Amino acid sequence: MKKLINYLGISFVLLFLQSCSSTDEIPSKTDADKETLAGHYIYGHEANSFKPCGQALIYWVLADDETLKLMAEKYSHYALNPYDEVYVEITGEFTDKASDGFAADYDGQIQVTKMRLMKKNTATDCR
Repeated sequence: MKKLINYLGISFVLLFLQSCSSTDEIPSKTDADKETLAGHYIYGHEANSFKPCGQALIYWVLADDETLKLMAEKYSHYALNPYDEVYVEITGEFTDKASDGFAADYDGQIQVTKMRLMKKNTATDCR
């Protein structure tokens, strides 16, 4: 009888431990988890790029339609000439380099989730 009670006790503990384990997927990143980056943005025909401060690499900008529309509208307000750089602060994360289209000509891509600030380009932007 004592063996049976021990087996039942062990079985209960194992069942309990198994129920505590989780197979949930890793949660997706929220804006708070994503990186806030500063740099220069260019928008125009066949151009939608971001160059982070202090880097030589240039990234193709990806975003949802609403964010892209907002960035294009603000860009047209701050850029004096086509393809002028404007200063921007964005929230996003870098993704793999594109293999086709205009984006393939860039060093990589950045998925923008939020545009935090855009203003005219000045000499002190990236300091």
